[in-house]
Amino acid sequence: MRKLTGLLLALNLGIFLVGMAWQYGAKDASPPLLFNADKIRLLSLPPVVSPPSQASVAAENLPALESVSRCLAWDKLDAAELISVEMLLKQAGIEAVGYDIELDRQLGWWVFLPPLENPAATQAKIEEIVALGIKDYAQVRGGSMRNAISLGTFSSLAQVREQVASLTGKGIKGIQFGPRPESGGVRLGFAASVPDTALMSLHTIVWPEGLQPTRCMQP
Repeated sequence: MRKLTGLLLALNLGIFLVGMAWQYGAKDASPPLLFNADKIRLLSLPPVVSPPSQASVAAENLPALESVSRCLAWDKLDAAELISVEMLLKQAGIEAVGYDIELDRQLGWWVFLPPLENPAATQAKIEEIVALGIKDYAQVRGGSMRNAISLGTFSSLAQVREQVASLTGKGIKGIQFGPRPESGGVRLGFAASVPDTALMSLHTIVWPEGLQPTRCMQP
């Protein structure tokens, strides 16, 4: 009986000592590191991109004023293509006084009667012209415009328009004008009076095949 009582006292004393050691020893130990699992999970996710607002989408779809070019260019134009360009400009609300067209060649513009069937028909037409008092003419004897009749070469589109008006007033019919076949590049420049809104409308025009212009720098 005494042995059992002593054993129980020894066990109680051991438990008491272990408890005291745990209590005071825990105060000196460093606190365990705490990990914020939610923050770690958020950092591992890709950034959230907010959808664009309706206002920003609408702004992207509008043509920027800075992108409007006041100079357009072509490698070359013939008389028929020039008519098409001027019709498209008029469709955009840009009248003839609002632009000028320059050619690489100094005397690149001409007024002419288109090619006739043969040299005999050309000569007969020349006699009609002379009878109307026209002295400035020349028969085209070769190339794609063979048997045409030149009625003057000019350095500017304004001079061409004046010549056409003068010859028409003298009774000559069927007159055409445009860049000469060898006139080279064509540059279209707009006057300062032409608003950007009119130029922006050129972006909505469907240009004929082969007639789409490129941008250029105004001189």
